[in-house]
Amino acid sequence: MEAYTKKLADFCAGLRYEDIPQGVVSKIKWCILDNLGIILGATRTRFGQAILGYTQLLGDQEQATVLGFGLKTSARSAAFANGSLSETLEYQDGYTKGGYHPCCGTISASLATAEWRQSTGRDLIAAVTAGYEVGNRVSEAIFPSHLSRGFQPTGTAGAVGAAAAASAILKLDREQTCNALGIAGFILPISTGDNLWGGYTIKPVHGGAAAKAGIESALLASRGLNAAPLEGDPKIGKGFLRIVSDQPKWEKITEGLETFSTIAELYFKPFALCRVIHAPVEVAIDLRSRYGLKPEDIREVVVRTYDFAAEVPGQTRTSPESDPTLCQFSLPYGVAAALIYGEVGLEQMMGKATRDPRIHDLAGRVQVIHDPEMDRLRPALRPASVQVTFQDGRKVSGRVDFPKGDARNPLTEEELLTKFSKLARDVVGEEKVRKIQEAVFGLEKIGAVEDLVRLLK
Repeated sequence: MEAYTKKLADFCAGLRYEDIPQGVVSKIKWCILDNLGIILGATRTRFGQAILGYTQLLGDQEQATVLGFGLKTSARSAAFANGSLSETLEYQDGYTKGGYHPCCGTISASLATAEWRQSTGRDLIAAVTAGYEVGNRVSEAIFPSHLSRGFQPTGTAGAVGAAAAASAILKLDREQTCNALGIAGFILPISTGDNLWGGYTIKPVHGGAAAKAGIESALLASRGLNAAPLEGDPKIGKGFLRIVSDQPKWEKITEGLETFSTIAELYFKPFALCRVIHAPVEVAIDLRSRYGLKPEDIREVVVRTYDFAAEVPGQTRTSPESDPTLCQFSLPYGVAAALIYGEVGLEQMMGKATRDPRIHDLAGRVQVIHDPEMDRLRPALRPASVQVTFQDGRKVSGRVDFPKGDARNPLTEEELLTKFSKLARDVVGEEKVRKIQEAVFGLEKIGAVEDLVRLLK
């Protein structure tokens, strides 16, 4: 069996800022800025307050910061808190081919470890780059069967990506990094789909669990502990990659590794809900704008999409009493909110709009159908079509194959900056919003990551 984990470890341990193309550096900076905005925005939620209270209860030694709140705690607890906050608003970046959100585990583990170890901005960029490439590749190798079995790759593959990033910050050698990745494959969270698709409020924690497990894996490896590689011990064959998927796509683990090819394919979210729902939401907003749709004029909405989207979020129903977490993963709710409000941001997903009976009433008229033709376009695309039937029988329709934010249909820099500002300004103020942006875009000039973290309180 080829030594895939060793190749990933060789890549991570040998990576330096100077080795990374400037286009990749720029994309990583946008990932960091986007994630920081999401974390700050999440501090204003009930879940954010719960995570703060939980972290305070631990009374850990002061190594790193829970962003937004300014609480100093251990690096692993800070990573847990920040990774959990990253998942709260459903606004994370993602890698379509792995069904995966890399920022939650990787950036949170990188920042906490970098602050603790007084690393430079260049070290942080290299660590995040390593973590993204490793986590993306692991998630793609086991997608989609990993997801269909009930696992959530943001927790599972995310822990491996976080271990790669933490190992880079700690400057582990190749053998230690290989063991850190293997340890992550042993202690990572199971991260079950029930707690995501069921609307349970614990859901965001799998992002934090990934970040925490990544740091723990790197620290254990640094003390000389070893582990079987992700592909498994060749004499036994029960490694992580084999037992959590039908048949790993081994070639995806190392294919194009030296070109940083997966980072180029990352997407950013324009809507605060599950990415699976973005295509029909985008069509619904467009139809509302073009035809002046009003909820009382709509008899029925038919969405056609691929199997998973139709069978899981497509069948998730909500009511005015539903927790916002459930609304984030309901395709009918997302489409109805888009048709009524013309946008799907924090107000529609986390605010008073989740209690708006008009959304839930219209969602009841949204029918979601599995279209086998769209299955063949997966995983490269996330297609959906929407047809709206008026009360008088007229019909209007539209379709999207790769929704806004995809590398083939990207958000503009202005749109990304606006998203960050909206999320961060009520927490840190307009002046700090500008300073944070300047710090991130000039990250390679920062001598200590703590200088950036100081702006995030």
